[in-house]
Amino acid sequence: MIEMTSRERVNLSIHRQCPDRLPFNFWMDRDKMAELDKKWGVDFRITHYGADVIETFPAIPFFAEFAHRQETKSDGKTVWTTKHMVDSITELQNSPSPDVSELSYYKLLRDDRIRYPDKALFALLPTPMEILFGAVGLEQLFNDMVEEPEIMDELCAMIGEAQYKAIDHIADCDVDVLYLAGDICSTKGEMMSQGFLRRFCFEPIKNIIKRAHERGLTVFYHSDGHVMNILPLFVEYGIDGINPYQANANNDLEFFRDNYKEKLMLYGGIDNCFTIPDGTPEEVRAHIRRLFKIVGEGGGFIASSHDIPSKTPMENLDAMVDEIKKCIYG
Repeated sequence: MIEMTSRERVNLSIHRQCPDRLPFNFWMDRDKMAELDKKWGVDFRITHYGADVIETFPAIPFFAEFAHRQETKSDGKTVWTTKHMVDSITELQNSPSPDVSELSYYKLLRDDRIRYPDKALFALLPTPMEILFGAVGLEQLFNDMVEEPEIMDELCAMIGEAQYKAIDHIADCDVDVLYLAGDICSTKGEMMSQGFLRRFCFEPIKNIIKRAHERGLTVFYHSDGHVMNILPLFVEYGIDGINPYQANANNDLEFFRDNYKEKLMLYGGIDNCFTIPDGTPEEVRAHIRRLFKIVGEGGGFIASSHDIPSKTPMENLDAMVDEIKKCIYG
Protein backbone atom coordinates (compact mmCIF):
# COMPACT_ATOMS: atom_id res chain seq x y z
CA MET A 1 0.00 0.00 0.00
CA ILE A 2 1.26 3.48 -0.87
CA GLU A 3 1.99 5.61 2.19
CA MET A 4 -0.71 8.21 2.71
CA THR A 5 -0.53 11.76 3.95
CA SER A 6 -1.75 12.35 7.48
CA ARG A 7 -4.86 14.11 6.23
CA GLU A 8 -5.73 11.24 3.91
CA ARG A 9 -5.11 8.76 6.72
CA VAL A 10 -7.31 10.56 9.24
CA ASN A 11 -10.12 11.23 6.79
CA LEU A 12 -10.30 7.60 5.77
CA SER A 13 -10.47 6.61 9.42
CA ILE A 14 -13.23 9.07 10.32
CA HIS A 15 -15.24 7.82 7.35
CA ARG A 16 -14.84 4.25 8.67
CA GLN A 17 -12.44 3.08 6.04
CA CYS A 18 -9.03 1.57 6.64
CA PRO A 19 -5.99 3.76 6.00
CA ASP A 20 -2.44 2.51 5.54
CA ARG A 21 -1.85 2.57 9.31
CA LEU A 22 -3.40 3.78 12.53
CA PRO A 23 -3.51 7.62 12.73
CA PHE A 24 -2.36 9.15 15.99
CA ASN A 25 -1.85 12.24 18.09
CA PHE A 26 -0.61 12.96 21.61
CA TRP A 27 -0.06 15.76 24.10
CA MET A 28 2.39 16.10 27.00
CA ASP A 29 2.85 18.28 30.06
CA ARG A 30 3.73 21.74 28.81
CA ASP A 31 7.22 21.82 30.32
CA LYS A 32 8.13 18.63 28.44
CA MET A 33 6.56 19.96 25.25
CA ALA A 34 8.71 23.10 25.53
CA GLU A 35 11.83 21.02 26.24
CA LEU A 36 11.31 18.77 23.24
CA ASP A 37 10.37 21.68 20.98
CA LYS A 38 13.72 23.21 21.90
CA LYS A 39 15.54 19.94 21.27
CA TRP A 40 13.87 18.92 17.98
CA GLY A 41 12.20 22.08 16.72
CA VAL A 42 8.76 23.64 17.11
CA ASP A 43 5.86 21.18 16.89
CA PHE A 44 8.15 18.21 17.59
CA ARG A 45 5.12 15.89 17.74
CA ILE A 46 4.62 16.63 14.06
CA THR A 47 8.15 17.20 12.80
CA HIS A 48 9.95 14.53 14.86
CA TYR A 49 7.30 11.89 15.53
CA GLY A 50 5.00 12.40 12.56
CA ALA A 51 1.72 12.84 14.45
CA ASP A 52 -1.25 13.07 12.11
CA VAL A 53 -3.45 15.68 13.81
CA ILE A 54 -3.11 19.40 14.46
CA GLU A 55 -5.47 20.63 17.18
CA THR A 56 -6.03 24.31 16.46
CA PHE A 57 -8.16 26.97 18.10
CA PRO A 58 -10.45 29.82 17.06
CA ALA A 59 -9.91 32.68 19.51
CA ILE A 60 -13.46 33.93 20.08
CA PRO A 61 -13.53 36.14 23.21
CA PHE A 62 -16.56 35.72 25.42
CA PHE A 63 -16.97 38.02 28.44
CA ALA A 64 -13.88 40.00 27.44
CA GLU A 65 -14.90 42.89 29.70
CA PHE A 66 -14.27 40.68 32.74
CA ALA A 67 -11.04 39.01 31.56
CA HIS A 68 -8.80 41.40 33.52
CA ARG A 69 -10.23 40.06 36.79
CA GLN A 70 -8.99 36.53 36.20
CA GLU A 71 -5.80 35.44 37.94
CA THR A 72 -3.80 32.31 37.12
CA LYS A 73 -0.81 30.39 38.40
CA SER A 74 1.52 27.99 36.62
CA ASP A 75 4.15 25.47 37.62
CA GLY A 76 5.44 25.22 34.06
CA LYS A 77 3.49 22.01 33.46
CA THR A 78 -0.01 23.40 33.52
CA VAL A 79 -1.94 26.59 34.29
CA TRP A 80 -4.80 26.84 36.76
CA THR A 81 -7.10 29.66 37.79
CA THR A 82 -6.70 31.15 41.26
CA LYS A 83 -9.34 33.86 40.80
CA HIS A 84 -12.23 33.66 38.35
CA MET A 85 -13.64 36.46 36.23
CA VAL A 86 -16.85 36.79 38.25
CA ASP A 87 -18.43 35.40 41.40
CA SER A 88 -21.65 34.28 39.73
CA ILE A 89 -23.09 33.98 36.24
CA THR A 90 -25.60 36.67 37.25
CA GLU A 91 -22.81 39.21 36.60
CA LEU A 92 -22.56 37.98 33.00
CA GLN A 93 -26.24 38.38 32.18
CA ASN A 94 -25.96 41.52 30.05
CA SER A 95 -22.60 40.76 28.44
CA PRO A 96 -22.48 41.46 24.70
CA SER A 97 -22.03 38.62 22.27
CA PRO A 98 -18.73 38.81 20.34
CA ASP A 99 -18.83 39.64 16.65
CA VAL A 100 -17.82 36.26 15.26
CA SER A 101 -17.41 37.70 11.76
CA GLU A 102 -14.11 39.21 12.95
CA LEU A 103 -11.66 37.22 10.81
CA SER A 104 -8.72 37.71 13.17
CA TYR A 105 -10.37 35.21 15.52
CA TYR A 106 -9.60 32.46 12.98
CA LYS A 107 -6.02 33.41 12.14
CA LEU A 108 -4.46 30.40 13.88
CA LEU A 109 -6.69 28.02 11.91
CA ARG A 110 -5.71 29.63 8.62
CA ASP A 111 -2.02 29.71 9.57
CA ASP A 112 -2.04 26.05 10.63
CA ARG A 113 -3.66 24.99 7.36
CA ILE A 114 -0.98 26.86 5.39
CA ARG A 115 1.81 25.51 7.58
CA TYR A 116 0.57 21.91 7.51
CA PRO A 117 -1.40 21.32 4.29
CA ASP A 118 -1.08 17.53 4.61
CA LYS A 119 -2.18 17.23 8.24
CA ALA A 120 -5.71 16.79 9.61
CA LEU A 121 -6.94 19.94 11.34
CA PHE A 122 -9.21 19.65 14.40
CA ALA A 123 -10.76 23.00 15.38
CA LEU A 124 -11.30 22.93 19.14
CA LEU A 125 -14.34 24.84 20.37
CA PRO A 126 -15.28 24.90 24.07
CA THR A 127 -18.94 24.24 24.77
CA PRO A 128 -21.07 27.04 26.24
CA MET A 129 -21.06 25.27 29.60
CA GLU A 130 -17.26 24.98 29.52
CA ILE A 131 -16.93 28.71 28.80
CA LEU A 132 -19.16 29.50 31.78
CA PHE A 133 -17.14 27.11 33.93
CA GLY A 134 -14.02 29.07 32.97
CA ALA A 135 -15.69 32.31 33.97
CA VAL A 136 -17.00 31.32 37.43
CA GLY A 137 -15.44 27.99 38.39
CA LEU A 138 -17.05 24.58 38.63
CA GLU A 139 -18.41 24.79 42.18
CA GLN A 140 -20.10 28.14 41.59
CA LEU A 141 -21.41 27.00 38.21
CA PHE A 142 -23.15 24.04 39.87
CA ASN A 143 -24.72 26.43 42.39
CA ASP A 144 -25.87 28.73 39.61
CA MET A 145 -27.40 25.85 37.65
CA VAL A 146 -29.70 25.19 40.62
CA GLU A 147 -30.29 28.75 41.80
CA GLU A 148 -30.30 30.65 38.48
CA PRO A 149 -31.33 28.13 35.81
CA GLU A 150 -33.06 30.72 33.59
CA ILE A 151 -29.95 32.89 33.48
CA MET A 152 -27.92 29.77 32.75
CA ASP A 153 -30.27 29.01 29.86
CA GLU A 154 -29.94 32.57 28.56
CA LEU A 155 -26.14 32.58 28.65
CA CYS A 156 -25.81 29.11 27.11
CA ALA A 157 -28.15 30.20 24.32
CA MET A 158 -26.18 33.41 23.70
CA ILE A 159 -22.86 31.56 23.49
CA GLY A 160 -24.36 28.77 21.42
CA GLU A 161 -25.88 31.18 18.91
CA ALA A 162 -22.56 32.98 18.46
CA GLN A 163 -20.72 29.68 18.02
CA TYR A 164 -23.34 28.54 15.51
CA LYS A 165 -22.57 31.63 13.43
CA ALA A 166 -18.84 30.91 13.80
CA ILE A 167 -19.09 27.46 12.22
CA ASP A 168 -19.09 28.84 8.67
CA HIS A 169 -15.91 30.81 9.37
CA ILE A 170 -14.29 27.73 10.93
CA ALA A 171 -15.28 25.53 7.98
CA ASP A 172 -13.92 28.14 5.56
CA CYS A 173 -10.48 27.55 7.10
CA ASP A 174 -10.46 24.05 5.58
CA VAL A 175 -10.53 22.08 8.83
CA ASP A 176 -11.51 18.42 9.01
CA VAL A 177 -13.11 18.05 12.43
CA LEU A 178 -15.03 20.32 14.78
CA TYR A 179 -13.74 19.28 18.18
CA LEU A 180 -16.18 20.33 20.93
CA ALA A 181 -14.66 20.30 24.41
CA GLY A 182 -16.28 20.41 27.81
CA ASP A 183 -15.57 18.13 30.76
CA ILE A 184 -18.86 16.69 32.04
CA CYS A 185 -17.65 13.53 33.79
CA SER A 186 -15.34 12.63 36.65
CA THR A 187 -13.59 9.27 36.92
CA LYS A 188 -16.71 8.00 38.72
CA GLY A 189 -19.29 9.17 36.18
CA GLU A 190 -21.24 12.20 34.99
CA MET A 191 -20.93 15.27 37.21
CA MET A 192 -24.63 16.17 37.07
CA SER A 193 -27.98 14.63 36.27
CA GLN A 194 -28.71 13.66 32.69
CA GLY A 195 -31.54 16.21 32.78
CA PHE A 196 -29.04 18.98 33.51
CA LEU A 197 -26.66 17.57 30.90
CA ARG A 198 -29.37 17.75 28.27
CA ARG A 199 -30.45 21.25 29.27
CA PHE A 200 -27.11 22.96 29.81
CA CYS A 201 -24.64 20.97 27.71
CA PHE A 202 -26.23 19.16 24.79
CA GLU A 203 -29.20 21.37 23.85
CA PRO A 204 -26.98 24.49 23.47
CA ILE A 205 -24.70 22.65 21.01
CA LYS A 206 -27.44 20.88 19.03
CA ASN A 207 -27.59 23.47 16.25
CA ILE A 208 -23.80 23.83 16.23
CA ILE A 209 -23.49 20.11 15.47
CA LYS A 210 -26.16 20.36 12.79
CA ARG A 211 -24.44 23.28 11.05
CA ALA A 212 -21.04 21.59 11.24
CA HIS A 213 -22.48 18.54 9.51
CA GLU A 214 -24.08 20.75 6.86
CA ARG A 215 -20.63 22.19 6.18
CA GLY A 216 -19.14 18.73 5.83
CA LEU A 217 -17.33 18.61 9.17
CA THR A 218 -17.06 15.59 11.42
CA VAL A 219 -17.88 16.42 15.06
CA PHE A 220 -15.94 15.02 18.02
CA TYR A 221 -16.58 15.67 21.71
CA HIS A 222 -13.96 15.74 24.47
CA SER A 223 -14.72 14.94 28.07
CA ASP A 224 -12.38 13.31 30.53
CA GLY A 225 -13.74 10.78 32.99
CA HIS A 226 -16.14 7.84 32.96
CA VAL A 227 -18.44 8.48 30.00
CA MET A 228 -20.03 5.06 29.52
CA ASN A 229 -23.35 6.09 31.09
CA ILE A 230 -23.83 8.93 28.61
CA LEU A 231 -22.72 7.29 25.37
CA PRO A 232 -26.39 7.26 24.28
CA LEU A 233 -26.51 11.06 24.66
CA PHE A 234 -23.56 11.53 22.32
CA VAL A 235 -25.30 9.38 19.74
CA GLU A 236 -28.68 11.06 20.21
CA TYR A 237 -27.26 14.53 19.62
CA GLY A 238 -25.39 13.52 16.47
CA ILE A 239 -21.83 13.57 17.75
CA ASP A 240 -19.59 11.44 15.54
CA GLY A 241 -16.73 10.59 17.88
CA ILE A 242 -15.51 10.91 21.45
CA ASN A 243 -12.23 11.65 23.18
CA PRO A 244 -10.42 10.32 25.13
CA TYR A 245 -12.44 7.41 26.61
CA GLN A 246 -10.10 7.74 29.58
CA ALA A 247 -8.30 4.48 30.19
CA ASN A 248 -8.10 4.74 33.99
CA ALA A 249 -11.75 5.76 34.45
CA ASN A 250 -13.29 2.29 34.04
CA ASN A 251 -14.32 2.90 30.46
CA ASP A 252 -14.71 -0.60 29.01
CA LEU A 253 -13.18 -0.91 25.53
CA GLU A 254 -14.91 -4.19 24.75
CA PHE A 255 -18.27 -2.69 25.71
CA PHE A 256 -17.59 0.27 23.44
CA ARG A 257 -16.62 -2.02 20.56
CA ASP A 258 -19.62 -4.30 20.97
CA ASN A 259 -22.24 -1.57 21.47
CA TYR A 260 -20.99 1.74 20.04
CA LYS A 261 -18.18 1.18 17.54
CA GLU A 262 -20.61 1.56 14.63
CA LYS A 263 -22.16 4.70 16.17
CA LEU A 264 -19.19 6.60 17.59
CA MET A 265 -15.58 6.93 16.53
CA LEU A 266 -12.83 6.85 19.12
CA TYR A 267 -10.16 9.55 19.28
CA GLY A 268 -8.26 8.32 22.30
CA GLY A 269 -7.87 5.17 24.35
CA ILE A 270 -4.21 5.54 25.31
CA ASP A 271 -3.51 5.30 29.06
CA ASN A 272 -1.43 8.42 29.58
CA CYS A 273 -1.89 8.28 33.38
CA PHE A 274 -0.16 5.00 34.19
CA THR A 275 0.94 2.70 31.36
CA ILE A 276 2.78 5.26 29.21
CA PRO A 277 4.66 7.01 32.05
CA ASP A 278 5.14 4.08 34.45
CA GLY A 279 5.23 0.93 32.33
CA THR A 280 8.18 -0.69 30.63
CA PRO A 281 8.64 -0.07 26.91
CA GLU A 282 7.29 -3.56 26.21
CA GLU A 283 4.24 -2.89 28.41
CA VAL A 284 3.67 0.30 26.43
CA ARG A 285 3.87 -1.66 23.18
CA ALA A 286 1.50 -4.34 24.49
CA HIS A 287 -0.98 -1.64 25.53
CA ILE A 288 -0.97 -0.14 22.02
CA ARG A 289 -1.35 -3.56 20.38
CA ARG A 290 -4.32 -4.36 22.65
CA LEU A 291 -6.02 -1.07 21.79
CA PHE A 292 -5.63 -1.71 18.10
CA LYS A 293 -6.85 -5.29 18.38
CA ILE A 294 -10.02 -4.27 20.24
CA VAL A 295 -11.10 -1.06 18.49
CA GLY A 296 -8.94 -0.78 15.38
CA GLU A 297 -10.87 -3.03 13.06
CA GLY A 298 -12.63 -1.22 10.23
CA GLY A 299 -11.25 2.26 10.91
CA GLY A 300 -13.05 4.80 13.05
CA PHE A 301 -10.10 4.97 15.45
CA ILE A 302 -7.42 7.61 16.02
CA ALA A 303 -5.02 6.74 18.83
CA SER A 304 -4.63 9.70 21.15
CA SER A 305 -3.91 10.66 24.71
CA HIS A 306 -4.41 13.69 26.85
CA ASP A 307 -1.33 15.07 28.63
CA ILE A 308 1.44 12.49 29.01
CA PRO A 309 3.39 13.38 32.20
CA SER A 310 6.76 15.03 31.83
CA LYS A 311 8.35 12.27 33.96
CA THR A 312 7.72 9.76 31.15
CA PRO A 313 10.95 8.09 29.99
CA MET A 314 11.80 8.92 26.40
CA GLU A 315 12.09 5.22 25.57
CA ASN A 316 8.41 4.85 26.51
CA LEU A 317 7.38 7.72 24.27
CA ASP A 318 9.48 6.27 21.45
CA ALA A 319 7.94 2.83 22.01
CA MET A 320 4.41 4.26 21.95
CA VAL A 321 4.86 6.02 18.63
CA ASP A 322 6.83 3.20 17.05
CA GLU A 323 4.20 0.63 17.98
CA ILE A 324 1.37 2.85 16.72
CA LYS A 325 3.10 3.08 13.36
CA LYS A 326 3.23 -0.73 13.27
CA CYS A 327 -0.57 -0.92 13.58
CA ILE A 328 -1.31 -1.81 9.97
CA TYR A 329 -4.81 -2.63 8.73
CA GLY A 330 -5.05 -6.05 7.11
